[in-house]
Amino acid sequence: MICSNCGSAIDDRAAVCVHCGAATPIGMAMNQGAQKPVGDPNEPANGGMIFLSALVPLFGLIYGAIESSNGKKRAGKGYIIGAICGMAFWLIISLLILAATILLPFLILFIEAS
Repeated sequence: MICSNCGSAIDDRAAVCVHCGAATPIGMAMNQGAQKPVGDPNEPANGGMIFLSALVPLFGLIYGAIESSNGKKRAGKGYIIGAICGMAFWLIISLLILAATILLPFLILFIEAS
């Protein structure tokens, strides 16, 4: 066989030209059947990664988006839900700390006054 790109003689069974690297008709036919592997959409989320998503919600949102775009819809949703729960948890903790710092001086004054 003669390479259509560089004109060199190559083996009739070659998928690419050994001289220039161009794909031969055989190589093109082989690539037509190749597809990007897609993850299982029903693959469950990893429990440790959900926990990490709750501790660091930004990580969970990013990792969930990546997993969803890779075809693992169920796992991606699990990480995103973990991140949302983590945001709610950290919001409640922050509000409790804020309330304690604001109310604690008044509570001390109230106790001293009585």
